Amino acid sequence: MRDQQLVSRRVWSQALLATTAAMVLGPHAGMAEQADKVRVNLLVDDVSSMQHLPVLLAQHLGYFKAEGLQIDVIEQAFSATPQPSNPAQVLQIWSAPLVQSLQAARIADPFLAVVQTGRTPQLALGAVRKTLTGMKSLKELEGKKIGIMEAGSLSQMCVDYCVLLAGGNPKHINYVVLGNPLTAITMLRGGGIEFICASDPLVTLLEKKGEIEILRNFRSLKETQRAFGGFMPGNALLVPAWLTVKNTAVCQSLVNAVVRAVKWLRTAGPSDLLGTMLDSTYLTDRAIYLNAVDTMRESYAVDGMLSNEAFALALRVCNTLDPGSVAERKKASSFYTNEFVLQAKKRFNL
Repeated sequence: MRDQQLVSRRVWSQALLATTAAMVLGPHAGMAEQADKVRVNLLVDDVSSMQHLPVLLAQHLGYFKAEGLQIDVIEQAFSATPQPSNPAQVLQIWSAPLVQSLQAARIADPFLAVVQTGRTPQLALGAVRKTLTGMKSLKELEGKKIGIMEAGSLSQMCVDYCVLLAGGNPKHINYVVLGNPLTAITMLRGGGIEFICASDPLVTLLEKKGEIEILRNFRSLKETQRAFGGFMPGNALLVPAWLTVKNTAVCQSLVNAVVRAVKWLRTAGPSDLLGTMLDSTYLTDRAIYLNAVDTMRESYAVDGMLSNEAFALALRVCNTLDPGSVAERKKASSFYTNEFVLQAKKRFNL
């Protein structure tokens, strides 16, 4: 029962939000409300996932507010829903893997990555210990049941690509969509999945309890480079492409807030992260959380810039896994820009 309380979606959401909210202790915390704030829905697939930590920090440290933005964090699976281009409507932006903007469904209604928050996919592929029997190659994942949070997600792409490089056929993998951490643990312990590819703090929890053995650590720079032949980018702030042309001021404000949070995170220690966090009602195992932070630390962006090499790698992975959409990707003028990050770096001396 205690484990279920530890990993329930509600508790994890409260834990992460309480942790970051507790950090609103600096001089910016007392900032007065600004009139005529721009309303923005920040969409994330799972508010408990530490892949979103930089953008959640920007929200709870008051950095978005300082830029004149009214941000509402909304948990929602990534979709190809058309984005409103009417300034009177609420702007929708995503904290999501860069590769999501490269998928075919997005090209007709393009998103642009304007600031990188993850230098790696920030995931790990783990095998359930009781089913791991001398596995020598990821080709052996063919026919196996692998748990992922969403179909077509970065988790699936990472596993598909690695299996393909190992000489296997990703089409022969049986993916099980889990949806949330509690379902993941239930399925894992009940034998519903044999492997799992997910983010922290779920992966750290399972690893520390001895329930999985990590096969590929896509949180590590070194292991990511080894698996992909370069630095495969993870999350980025994705905005509708029209925003970078029609309202550059709002776009710059969004990037300013995230770059400021990225800078803060670079030097934040355990005490900074925990701050004056509420008691264990919200975070039942602080050690797991801090272990996950340590494991994830090097995977976070250092300045928000996306290198041409990293983008080229992401494009190559997408083209390899989805060759039928190569022509459509070539038609697109751009998928990312560093122009707003460059301005933010000057402002915050990064």
